[in-house]
Amino acid sequence: MKNKKNTPHISYQLSLLILMIFSFNSAADYSNHNESQKVIDELVNDHGFEESYVIEVLKYAKRRDEMLKSVAKPAEKTKTWDDYKAIFIKKKRIRDGKKFIKENIKTLERAEKEFGVPKEVITAILGVETNFGSNKGSYKVIDSLTTLGFDDPRRSKFFRSELIQFFLLTRENNLDIFKTKGSYAGAMGYAQFISSSYRAYAIDYDGDGYVDLFNSVDDAIGSIANYLKVHGWKREGSIVVKTHPNNVRKFYKPHKSLTQFIPLTFTENGEELHFIGDDNFRAIARYNISDVYAMAVYYLSEEFKK
Repeated sequence: MKNKKNTPHISYQLSLLILMIFSFNSAADYSNHNESQKVIDELVNDHGFEESYVIEVLKYAKRRDEMLKSVAKPAEKTKTWDDYKAIFIKKKRIRDGKKFIKENIKTLERAEKEFGVPKEVITAILGVETNFGSNKGSYKVIDSLTTLGFDDPRRSKFFRSELIQFFLLTRENNLDIFKTKGSYAGAMGYAQFISSSYRAYAIDYDGDGYVDLFNSVDDAIGSIANYLKVHGWKREGSIVVKTHPNNVRKFYKPHKSLTQFIPLTFTENGEELHFIGDDNFRAIARYNISDVYAMAVYYLSEEFKK
């Protein structure tokens, strides 16, 4: 009697478990998401993809909850300036950056001459983004962009746009859409370009006829310099100037050529420091929309000059 009495209860639990598994798998099938048809239609009607291929890719993609958590709490928004700076301004990273400059001096000087971006700044961005290529990201980009494009509550529209750009990028650059890896937010290669930036600003700088940010250091160097120039970098301009808060407007008056003028305050080792950001500071911040990111790049670039 005891077993018979428990049998319906066990059956109910098993049914509930099956339902939960089925629901989870259905939710993970991004080809059936309520926003997926718009993506499918755009890729098929506007860009000439086979519908069966797009559906296959979306079915393959996996929801990754860790990406949702990471994009909700990026280091740029959750860490203090002291903690954030400590991640990147390290003796080893400075030493590795100087070695990188020495090993790639010809390409860096060529980019500096052509685009006006100092070799130290280009190298600092590579140092902050991927530690000079040693950490390009281990997530499948298709998982990142579908997870964030369909399930991120804040920026899903942006990431769906990047998903479409990723389809285009993989077709144009002969990349394997199922295997290409990057950051949790879908940034790729040495320079950590998102798909739209890769298509718009990445350049062939080693002359082999192919834009390759995954394997070509030269392409990464040229692409970073090109990106910064397009986004307002001024040759021989400053990045930040340390000042007193009362002198902000006074400083600005003789510098009316500036199109960007950013008062900045950072608390460093308990002391409040004030800076004025130039156009070049904002160009760096366009790479990653964060003042602490741009300041970390600046600090690291200054270390390379010592």
